Amino acid sequence: MFKRTCALSLPFFLSTSLAVSQDFRHETRARQAFWSEVNLLYKTKGRWSFQLDHQYRRQAEDNNGRDWNAFRYPLLQVFRPWVNYQVSRSVRTSLSPIGLWWNWGRTSKYQPLTFFQEVRIIPQLQITKPFGDGEFIQRYRTELRWPSQTDTLATTYIFLSDGESQQVLADRFNVRLRAMARWLNPVFKRSATDKRWYTHVSVEPMVVISRSVARFDQNRTYLAMGRRLKDHIRLEVGYLNQLALQTNPAERLKTLRFNNALHVYLYLENFRRSKSQPDSGPE
Repeated sequence: MFKRTCALSLPFFLSTSLAVSQDFRHETRARQAFWSEVNLLYKTKGRWSFQLDHQYRRQAEDNNGRDWNAFRYPLLQVFRPWVNYQVSRSVRTSLSPIGLWWNWGRTSKYQPLTFFQEVRIIPQLQITKPFGDGEFIQRYRTELRWPSQTDTLATTYIFLSDGESQQVLADRFNVRLRAMARWLNPVFKRSATDKRWYTHVSVEPMVVISRSVARFDQNRTYLAMGRRLKDHIRLEVGYLNQLALQTNPAERLKTLRFNNALHVYLYLENFRRSKSQPDSGPE
């Protein structure tokens, strides 16, 4: 199932990226980055659980992969709460009622550091099934997003207040649809029940829908090694490849970007017997 998803998503992404207007210039770029996430989960005695994740990312200079300092510039900071309900042993529904995003953009010695803010509301469905010795997860997510204008940080800013609040709520609204296939599999087992070490493999294609365009703009592939330090604490370190298609109508430019990220993930939950299942992984 996982191999089939990978095989289908990449050709679809490439065909979409190639089916573009011929009057646009095209370029391929790469950049190194660092992504981190801390995920806190509070389980109740029943089917409900409450979650808060914090993401922080940094990036190298945007000079087509020549800069290997992935911590040079800020890239992203996110605070996102979740409310989860375990419908059955394998099905979980979730809602992030509001997430706050701070995004830093293009960086080079010739351009100022750009910045914009974003509010997102996210409903989600997750289905978890046994697969070999591990588990296979399907996750379907819809992001309702309200971004602000892009600023060069030349003046002070207030979150989502850039002098055009009505435009923020109307013209800039867009939707991102995300579908993830994830496989967690135990390794280095000393017994049949030993699941301390595990591998994590996932692929996630994304589609953006706005008033002007609907397009497949991004795919993420993630490979990681994880360790369950205790029953309620988990640590992962892995490689994430973000393949993104970016369009700049003003410059008539389409960019195929490969972001190569070192990813560190820490997961903690309260130690309680509950009908709610642990979260399956990052982002």
